[in-house]
Amino acid sequence: MPLSSVQTYDIEKALIGNRKIDAIKMYREATGCSLVEAKDEIEAMLTSLKTRKPRHFKDIGVQAEPEQAKPTSKKKAFLMTFFLVDTLIFTGLVYYFVFRDDSSNTVANIANQAAQVTHQKIKQTETQTQGRPKSISLPNSVDVDSYTEALGPDDNFDSLYLSKINSSSYINRKSSGNSSSFDSSEIERKIKTARSQLAQLRVPPTNSSLTLIEMSAAPVSLDGIITSGEWQDATAIVLDEENQTTLYFKTDGEWLFIACDAPSEKSQGGYDQLRVYFHAGLNPNLVNERIHIGKGAGVTSIRQTTFRWQGDPPKNDNERWKKYAINDWGLYNYAYGSSSMSSGHRQYEAAIHIGEAGLHSKVPFTVYAEVETDPLKDEKGKFVERQYLGELGNERNPVWMVF
Repeated sequence: MPLSSVQTYDIEKALIGNRKIDAIKMYREATGCSLVEAKDEIEAMLTSLKTRKPRHFKDIGVQAEPEQAKPTSKKKAFLMTFFLVDTLIFTGLVYYFVFRDDSSNTVANIANQAAQVTHQKIKQTETQTQGRPKSISLPNSVDVDSYTEALGPDDNFDSLYLSKINSSSYINRKSSGNSSSFDSSEIERKIKTARSQLAQLRVPPTNSSLTLIEMSAAPVSLDGIITSGEWQDATAIVLDEENQTTLYFKTDGEWLFIACDAPSEKSQGGYDQLRVYFHAGLNPNLVNERIHIGKGAGVTSIRQTTFRWQGDPPKNDNERWKKYAINDWGLYNYAYGSSSMSSGHRQYEAAIHIGEAGLHSKVPFTVYAEVETDPLKDEKGKFVERQYLGELGNERNPVWMVF
């Protein structure tokens, strides 16, 4: 009897919690198999789980060298096509010289049939990539003054943030429908400047390794479709061996380009999202800054903090801002991205401006990422847990990168 999604979830939780005996017991109760069979299956599940979700079993830390991406599904299809054509031609030749009679097909006919097969495969590939999304163009120039501001002698990240959230303009902004729009205020520019200065002084923990982000002059078409010419010189990291989820990073010195290939995500109607986090651990009150890319064009940018609302809550908010830490949306003005299913599965592409994000050449910074898919639900359709196709580090154990 196959396990349900919830039963699998419960067993994996037991294994993550180092409760193998409980996992074996649950497996036997669910399937009715023998003790020996249950032990073997649980061992196999544990091995797979350690590969898919290593962060639950040991500290991920940092990577000395990026893993190389596996061949993409397009490359595999390309190779299989030519293997099929060669096989057909070889079979035709054998038939022609060994088994044919006078009325048999000629070698030319066989070659023509093989060519037709190739044409059909190419046509099928073209059909899959029809409806290519429009590419997003990066600005020719970026206004540095839009994200920087001179600091006073007593200004620092914490003092500036407390001043911001106590200001009437911030309270009005949070109470309005524009709370998700880009914040161009002077105090926010100061906060970005203070954060950037902190990031410029950051030093990785002792004995940590760095993942090098490759420099590249090859242009990227931000249309949510990964092509080899765009990303062949990027730093590629396989996030999940089973799902072949691969994350790409590269930079031209002004922009940080990010892409993600998720071959196992084939459902257009699901909850698909790539989230990339920066600056984890930079300041005790700065949890992270991050970008979200969903199922279409556009990037959402957020700063998560531990600061609490100081004054009266915004109108009609039921005291929520006195209970929860503050997250500010509309963080980056210069962040762009797109996602599509044009390749037959989900792909993401994005670019953020290095200066606005507070990243610096030759200065290490933290990164972690999540590629989310549809959540796990029980038989009644009730939410059980978020599900991921791949993860790079986490908040406590981010990856250290440098360019």
